[in-house]
Amino acid sequence: MPVGARDAIALGPPSVLTVWAFDVLREAAAIAPHRAAIQAVDREDLVDESRADRPPLVRLSHFPSRSLLAECAKGLAPVLLLLDDPFDSIRYARDLSKTGVVPALRLQTAAVSIYPQFRAHPRLLTLHRLARIPAFETIKLMLAHLGLELSRTELETLLERRGAPRSKDADLESSLKAAVPGYARPEDATDAFSAKEAAMIGGVLAPMLQMSVSDKAAPIVWPIEAFLSGDRPDTPASLVAELTGAARILYYGPYFNLPAGAWTARMTVGFSEDAKKTPVTVEAYGGTRLLALASMVPEEKGIYHAVFDFDHDDALQPVEFRVRTERGAIEGRLALGKVELSLRRGEARQDKRTAISSV
Repeated sequence: MPVGARDAIALGPPSVLTVWAFDVLREAAAIAPHRAAIQAVDREDLVDESRADRPPLVRLSHFPSRSLLAECAKGLAPVLLLLDDPFDSIRYARDLSKTGVVPALRLQTAAVSIYPQFRAHPRLLTLHRLARIPAFETIKLMLAHLGLELSRTELETLLERRGAPRSKDADLESSLKAAVPGYARPEDATDAFSAKEAAMIGGVLAPMLQMSVSDKAAPIVWPIEAFLSGDRPDTPASLVAELTGAARILYYGPYFNLPAGAWTARMTVGFSEDAKKTPVTVEAYGGTRLLALASMVPEEKGIYHAVFDFDHDDALQPVEFRVRTERGAIEGRLALGKVELSLRRGEARQDKRTAISSV
């Protein structure tokens, strides 16, 4: 292992690249067990640094625990971060778990939301599938960064077992296709989704992956298709909700994770003529913690933008918005369009801001 660190850490969401890379590292440790051992770390696992009678560890995690993140934060252990195509990541997670796009997005954002905090890590190596680095070179980069030194014979054995010949023409995709069940080409990933599903992935996951490598990512967009109906719990929400009835939650969700930071939310909401003067509240939660509370009372029929700020400190907690009426109504309709989320770059923590404007 590298000087200054006994162990190393490899992180990646459930994806084709991560499955392949983790298998390569397991194979390398099996070939040279005296040099390193593999430890899988999940959300609730504790990282024990007290034992001295063990080999160095390479810790693999899709969903790092707080304990593992604390080790990362020390800046001593080398960290390998594996990034994949956002559309193929959702396709892979959806097919593997046999769920829909929204549950797959919840799964992926739970993994990816912590990655932006590693950008300043002094010992970070980020490998992106779309960089098209040959398989042989990718393996060499991983092993060198994590301190898994293999002899020439051991390296040849590893390359043979993982289908990664030394040839510079041996592309990574060929090795992924040979080794990972459920493989598909990134170029074909969008064909697996409807136009609305593809737009959702592009608005939710793609910006978060970009935040892992740059501070110039586009805003995150949560469309209405990601929310649930307050009148029909656990059922996807419709664009328009009837206000008739008692005060209640109309929309809630989407339970996507967000990177930690100071955020501005811009929610698009429409009111019918007979919904004027109906008070509506928006609550933002990180897990069970209330992050923000905003209220609006439309003066006229139309489309409004509710803009409010909130600070989100815990990327491991999913974020929920609740849109509720504050009193009963005998008529009227409300439409939730989308929520656009932008980081407030370089801002100090401050009092929350709320603004309501009509279009």
